[in-house]
Amino acid sequence: MNIRGRLAALVEVLGVYLAGRLVTIQLTRLFHLTPVNPFASLTVTASNTTLVTITGQLFVLLALQYLGWLLLVLPINYWHRRRGAAAYGFTRAGRSWRTLIVAGLVTAALCLWPSVAVDLLNALHPIGETAAWRQALFDMSWRRWQFWLLTAVMSWAFVPVVEELFFRGYCQRRLAEDWGDAAAIVGVTCLFTFAHVQYLIFNPYNLAKIVSVLLLAVGSGVVFARTRSLLPSIISHAIGNLPMTSTWQGIFIAVSLAATVVVLPRALRSVRQTFAHAPIPACAGLGIIGAGYAWASGHLPHLVYVAVGMVLLAVALEALERNSAVTATKVYPDPVT
Repeated sequence: MNIRGRLAALVEVLGVYLAGRLVTIQLTRLFHLTPVNPFASLTVTASNTTLVTITGQLFVLLALQYLGWLLLVLPINYWHRRRGAAAYGFTRAGRSWRTLIVAGLVTAALCLWPSVAVDLLNALHPIGETAAWRQALFDMSWRRWQFWLLTAVMSWAFVPVVEELFFRGYCQRRLAEDWGDAAAIVGVTCLFTFAHVQYLIFNPYNLAKIVSVLLLAVGSGVVFARTRSLLPSIISHAIGNLPMTSTWQGIFIAVSLAATVVVLPRALRSVRQTFAHAPIPACAGLGIIGAGYAWASGHLPHLVYVAVGMVLLAVALEALERNSAVTATKVYPDPVT
């Protein structure tokens, strides 16, 4: 076991996850921007003009957030000799468009119907409060382009691409180099899930949503490990974030359950192959660390400065790795076929 390599991968991913906030802060100062919370203005009575304003504010906020991460990830990956679109999963990875699209649709059918069912149940018979801004979205009129522009930025168009790029294309890929696919999937799944702070409200609804996000994250992790392309996980993520009325939720659940009957055996076989030789202690350890770190990052403001040290430590450890006769240049392992 290469302990130094594993430690380097772990502290790099965790460090970048939080240190990106400092980069984002510096970007706001560089461009003389005043950060605002767009959700503070998001109410059920928000006018069309207000929705457009919120959309612009949210796009800038999200763009700066993900740019903060990328400005750390790009040079680190370049130094690691991971270059080009393939290094982030932004290719077809030698597979056909049809194969990747079908993989995304199958992942959505298998993993999303519990989340949609929870939302449908909550709409018919409320089982718990959600964040005020989410409730406002549910309750406002959807019959206006301003609503769909806002949700395109915050949920089903922009966010799936940048979130999958960071969490699967960078975090999972980096951890998998030293920990293997299975442990990387578990660790990133927990980090990704508990980063969704809007669901960290203790009631039956949010508990069910957390479980649903966990399921989708596992599915996205497995399909990325199997295909080495981000397209399937982006598709399933986008479908999961698409606003649906109760009628469409019912249709989606029915179609998904029918599809599940057909594809479940093959899907379970893929999951078993991915986790066939999974080291349980490593999976459990990364899962606990991922969940705990996501929670701590939202409750310990000064942890961001520790994260900077973690990035520097990771670079130092990787430099030692390069000078070691034990480890050659790392290569992301080929998927199990």
